[in-house]
Order: sequence, then C-alpha cells, then structure tokens
Amino acid sequence: MSEPTRIEEQQQAPVMRETATGPLLPRWFTTVFYVIFVPFCLYSAFYVVRSLRTQHTLAAAINVLMGTLTTPAESPDGAAGRSALDVLRARPLESFLYLNQTLLQNDVDDPRMARALALRRALDWGSVSADRDVIERILAHMNEDGSLQSGFSIDKDMQQILDQMVKERRSVPDMTYVEDRITDVLDWLAKGHVGQPVGTEKKRLAALETQYAKKVFVGSEAAALKVIADAWQGDVDALRKQTAAEFSKMLKGQRTDLSAEGKALCTAEADQWEKRYRQGVLDVAIAGREMAAEIVKTNTFLDHPHIYQYISMLDNGFDDVRGQIIEGVWLLRHNRFVIRFTAYFATKTTVNPFMAVETLRLTKEEHERELRRANERRMEEAIALLGRIGVDYVQHPDDYKSVDKAPEDYMRRFIVSALSEVVDEPVIGPPARKALDEIRAADLARSGGPKLFTSSAE
Repeated sequence: MSEPTRIEEQQQAPVMRETATGPLLPRWFTTVFYVIFVPFCLYSAFYVVRSLRTQHTLAAAINVLMGTLTTPAESPDGAAGRSALDVLRARPLESFLYLNQTLLQNDVDDPRMARALALRRALDWGSVSADRDVIERILAHMNEDGSLQSGFSIDKDMQQILDQMVKERRSVPDMTYVEDRITDVLDWLAKGHVGQPVGTEKKRLAALETQYAKKVFVGSEAAALKVIADAWQGDVDALRKQTAAEFSKMLKGQRTDLSAEGKALCTAEADQWEKRYRQGVLDVAIAGREMAAEIVKTNTFLDHPHIYQYISMLDNGFDDVRGQIIEGVWLLRHNRFVIRFTAYFATKTTVNPFMAVETLRLTKEEHERELRRANERRMEEAIALLGRIGVDYVQHPDDYKSVDKAPEDYMRRFIVSALSEVVDEPVIGPPARKALDEIRAADLARSGGPKLFTSSAE
C-alpha cells in the first residue's frame, strides 16, 4: 500500500482553531456608545445646517441695508429696510456681530468704493506721473556721489515740479526724519544743486522713487478703473471716450493727465460712487446701534471681546457713521467693560509701529500716518464719551451699581484717572481737560455731596 501524499496528510491532520475570545468590546459599551454617538452626530448636522441658514438670513438682511454695486442701499426707514431690521432683531446678538464685521471691512474691498478711489487716483495722476518722471530722469543722470552728470541740467519745467514737490512735502506736519532728508535733497536740486553733495543724495532719491512706485493702479483699484475704462470706451459721449483713453495710459503707468472737463467728470462720478457706499455703511451703523438697543432691552449678555471690537471702530473715517457708533456705545454704557475699554482707547496715545506695514497702496510711512490719524479720531471720541458717562454717573449713580462692588472707585480709576492721564497731551489734552472739568462741576453740584472728587481723591 502506497504512502499517503502530502495533500492527503494535510486532509487527515486535525485542524487547530483559535480559541474563541468573544467580542472585542462589551455589548453594554457598544450600545451606550451608539446611543450617544448617533444622536450627537445628528445634532451636529442639525446645528451646522441651522447656523448656515442663520448666517445666510442675516447676511441677506445686511446686504439689503448695505446695498451692492447694482442695487442701492435701503434706508432703515423704508419698507425694505424695516423688513431687514425685523429679521436682524430676531437675533440681536448675532446680528450685532455680523454688522460689526461688515463695518470692519476694508473700504477698497467694496466695488463702489474701489471705483471712487480709482477715479480719485486718476485725478491726481497728472501731478504724480510728472513727479515720478522727474525723479527717474534725475536718478538716471546722477552719479553715485550725488553729483549730476555733465551735459545734464534741470530745465524750467523740472524745476517747477521740484518746487511744488518741496512745498507739498513741507506742508505735511508729521513727516519722518528720513522723509525730511529726502525733501532736503529735492530742495537742493530745485535751487540749482549749488555746492558739493554729501553723497547720500542718490540713495535718498532712490527711496523716493520706491515710494512713487506705490502710486500706481494695482489690485481692486486697477480692476475698477479697467471696468470703467471699458464701459466709457463704448459710450457715445465724446468726453467719456477721451477720458477712457487716458485711463488706458494710466493703467500702463504712462505719464498723462486729464483735461479740466475730464477731471470734472471723474470728480462727479467718484462723488456718486462714494455717496452710495457711504449711505450703505451708514445704514449698517444705524442697524448696529438698533441691535445695541435690543441687547440692552433684552438684557442679553455681550462678551467683552465684542465690546472691545465695537469701541475700536470709533476711528471710522465717516463722521455720520462714527456718530452712530458713539450712540451705540452710549447705550451700552452700564457695562463695566464699555467703561474700561473706552478708557483704554482714550489713553492709547501711540500706535504699534509693527502695524504700520507696507501695503500695495501705501508706503510704511504713509500707512503709519493713516494709523496715527485714525487713532487720534478714536481718542477724541473716547474722551468725549468718558466725559458723558462720568457726568451721567454722578447724576444717576444707581444705574451703575452693577459695574463693580465699589462703583466710585471703579469710575474714579477708569474715568477720572484716565482723563487726568492725557490732559497734558498736545492734541487730545484740551478735550480731556474739558471733559474732566464737566465731570468735576457736575460732581461738586450734587445735593448729596461729591462722589468722585472728594477731598481724598483730589
């Protein structure tokens, strides 16, 4: 009898199976996990969908008030505006935050304002392009030691342009040291470059050339001017066609200028676009003030970062918009953080130099000047608010009991001390002193005696 083959041996060998260990997780744990996990996933999906729907609803209502490039802004007093406000009032806290984010958007990001800014840059293009051309010509014929090459001279037209540049730069009160030295070089050239150069002239003119490289059409401004140029190129009006041809040269960086009629046309168009944008921003600010009133009325909790953000917008460049924000802050005045952050911005006398970065449109120095002027506007408004709140406190102290366990000490610290800190500042000192005097007069006139200007506090 033959021996079994390997396959037969494997078939005859007993099969060894692993011992059954049961499920990896206990049944009770699996059951509890799915009972919790499945509802959680369903709730999360519901919450995300609900949030997106809320966001879409609020954004649509804000767009009605803000308007777009093709649709005008709706006034809150109109039918469409009132309907939008009713939608926002249904969720005042979320609406307040969305409205603030709309106000914080960069002006140039709105196509209406981009067109206005592009047209205003076109108005200045003649002088700017002439200045840039003169600087480039002088640099091309200047030696490394600052002397001008033989055979090159500054003609009468160039001298007039240099004189005007010096005059304009001298009129700016907050020029930096470097910018002043650049102006000295321009003045030296305009006066016939008499005497031996010091050797830094070419470096300083090169720095000025870099600054003028910013004064061109880029980004949204360039796109906006291109749209206007294309539209006017096909217009039946001869003036618009002629102006559109000048726009094309500007977009290429060429030296040109608008006619007097073209400048009048661009001024009117820019005013119209800016008016439409400004009305939209004002309507949004009015809605924000209304939401602040709803928050106070319903006693809704408003977290301090959102209060900080709202008060920071006191630097808005439009007076009427800034006025609505001021009244919104006034409505929230019984919140301890409103008083605290208003005092912070009232005493924030300097800007962070690291925030003044070079941008597509601005040099570092120009950006720093814009930040400084915005900060001064905000300080002045914050000081005026502190004065109003201080007078209101001494007249109605019971309304501020929730501010702190010791309201007098809190108000003395964040109002009286804050105003006293800046009374010697050159720009905001006078309004701070005026606000402090008004609070002192109201406090000393109280029938029950002073609360802030006691003998120990003075």
